[in-house]
Amino acid sequence: MSDEDDFLAEAFRRQLASVITTEAIRRAERGKGTADLWRELDASGFADAMLPEEQGGAGIGLTQAFPLILAAGEACVPLPFAETLVARGLLTAHGVAPPSGGAIVFGGASPVIPGARFASHALVPSAGGLHLVLSSPLGDDLFGTGGATGVAPGEVVASLPGDPETVILAAAAVAAGLMAGAMGRVMEMSLRHAGERQQFGRSLGKFQAIQQQLAVLAEQVISAQVAARTAFFGAGFDPVRVAAAKCRANEAATVVCNIAHAVHGAIGATAEFDLQLYTRRIKQWQLAYGSDSHWAARLGRSRLESRAPLTSDFLRLRLGAEVA
Repeated sequence: MSDEDDFLAEAFRRQLASVITTEAIRRAERGKGTADLWRELDASGFADAMLPEEQGGAGIGLTQAFPLILAAGEACVPLPFAETLVARGLLTAHGVAPPSGGAIVFGGASPVIPGARFASHALVPSAGGLHLVLSSPLGDDLFGTGGATGVAPGEVVASLPGDPETVILAAAAVAAGLMAGAMGRVMEMSLRHAGERQQFGRSLGKFQAIQQQLAVLAEQVISAQVAARTAFFGAGFDPVRVAAAKCRANEAATVVCNIAHAVHGAIGATAEFDLQLYTRRIKQWQLAYGSDSHWAARLGRSRLESRAPLTSDFLRLRLGAEVA
C-alpha cells in the first residue's frame, strides 16, 4: 500500500471512530438511528471514493478500495458501506450515475444478504448483464444485523452490460474483506482480554495453552487478510482470486470465532459484551455468497483447467500481485 493509500485509510478510520460506536451499532440493530448514521457516512465522501475526481470521488481502484473495506470490517460498520462503495464504482465504470444517497447491496443467489434491511437499491444479475433495482428485504434477519434472506427487486433503475457473475464475485470479495477486517479486531480483543484477565494469580496470556491458541488465531487472521487483499488486485474481480479469498476467509472464520469465544469464556457470548457484535457478522458473511466448499471447488476446477505444470506456477500466475 502506498503512503497515499495509508493516508486515505487512516482518515476513514478516524471518521469511523467518531460515528461508529458500539451504542450506534446496537441502535442500528434495533432499527434506530440508521437514516442519520447513513447520511453521516455518505456525506463523508468515502462511499464515493471509486468515482472519478470530476464526479466528486477520489478516482481510486479496487486495490486502493480494499483498505477502506478492511477498516469497515474492523469498525463493525452496521450499514452496507463497503457494498455501496464497490457498487458505485461498478456503476460509474459502466457510465451509470449512482443513485444519490442510496445504499446498495448485492443480490443474487445467497442464503443471506447482509445489510438488505438498510439498502434502498440492489445490484442483481440479469440475462446478459446486471440491473440496478429498487429493493426491499425478504425473509428473516437471521443474525440480527439488518440482513435478510433475500431482496425483492422493484423498478429497474439502470441496466449494465457485462457478465452477470460480476455480482456474485463482487459480493464475495467484499464479504471476504469485511470478514478479514472484523477478524483482525476480534484478534485485538482476544489479545487484550488475555492480557488483562487474571486467573490463578496471573493473566490468561501467561498460560501456554492460551498462548498457543492465540498464535493459531493470529495465523488465521493474517492469512485471511492476505487472501482477501488478492481479490482486489487488478481492474476487475478475477474468479480465481475471489475464490481463493472467500474460501480462505470462510475457513478462518470458524477457527477465529471458536478461539476468541474460548479465550473470553462465558462473558464473550453475552449481549452486553462487544465480541458478539463482531462474531455474529463474521458468521453472517461466512454464510453469504458461497461456502468454503463452493469456492474451493471452483478453485480446484480452475487449477485442473489451467496449463500450469505445477500448482506453485498456478498460484504464482493467478494469485500473485500484479506489478504496475
